[in-house]
Amino acid sequence: MDDRIYTIGELSKLSGITVRKLRFYSDKGLLPPTVRAESGYRMFSGADLERLGLILALRDAGVSLAEIGKILSNRLAISAVLELRLKALEAEIKSKRRVAAALRAAIRVPDPTTDDLRRIWTVTKLSQTEFRAAIEHFFDDVASQANVSPEWKKQMIDASTPDLPDDPTPEQVDAWTEIMAFVSDKEYAAELRNSMSSMWDGEFDPAAYAEASNAIFARVREAIDKGETPESETGKAIARDWLVSSAKAMNRTPDKAFLEWHDNQYRKYHSRSARYYELLRILRGDRQPDTISEEWSWINAAMAGAL
Repeated sequence: MDDRIYTIGELSKLSGITVRKLRFYSDKGLLPPTVRAESGYRMFSGADLERLGLILALRDAGVSLAEIGKILSNRLAISAVLELRLKALEAEIKSKRRVAAALRAAIRVPDPTTDDLRRIWTVTKLSQTEFRAAIEHFFDDVASQANVSPEWKKQMIDASTPDLPDDPTPEQVDAWTEIMAFVSDKEYAAELRNSMSSMWDGEFDPAAYAEASNAIFARVREAIDKGETPESETGKAIARDWLVSSAKAMNRTPDKAFLEWHDNQYRKYHSRSARYYELLRILRGDRQPDTISEEWSWINAAMAGAL
């Protein structure tokens, strides 16, 4: 170890740090002089030079002076501080990537209005936790007047909550903000609340409904892949089976009135639901086309000839 003694000026030249900054560190107790000359000048050792190197490295890493003081006094482990700083830095990088993505999205809008900017800018300030909270609030609102099972609601929240990539494309920013517009639409929430109330009326069996829909939609997918049309005999058979099984799950009669209810639900909500699934697909970076909308359209067309 270097056992030389340096004046503050010499330490400044060796380290490249101004005398003023060295005095500042010394006054803060981070770099106390090894000795003081009779004249009162601060004198530093080779160990102090190494200590200064540690201070500078920690400052470059974004560690606060208070935390550096604890490290130097052995009251805080360097690894613990650096781990916390790394997490903060990663969060900062993610935030800046989102800002850059929002800027790219804003630039793509010709003559953006204040509403456009406000919509796009939500992506820079809304964390994943806050976004999920918004989705949860939406489903709480929609299910507030219906006897909805907690399991079903959790599944819907999980399926409807996307993750915005760390470095999203402009399309993903647009999808994120459009989803926020969906869950912020009070009129849409009111429509779904009425629909949920009519479906979850105490007689609805969600497990039976899920089992029936999974089986029917597997047949629909097979029919589509084979080129069968909704108007074919296969289509009519699948539609009749779906009408019966869905009515049974809802404790209703598979009659004309129930068929009309099905058709009304489809016409009211399919386009928006299909768009939501499309937005989720964009956010997930999934290049595969959305088949759910195609299957719903097929079975609904087939049900026109079910009775």
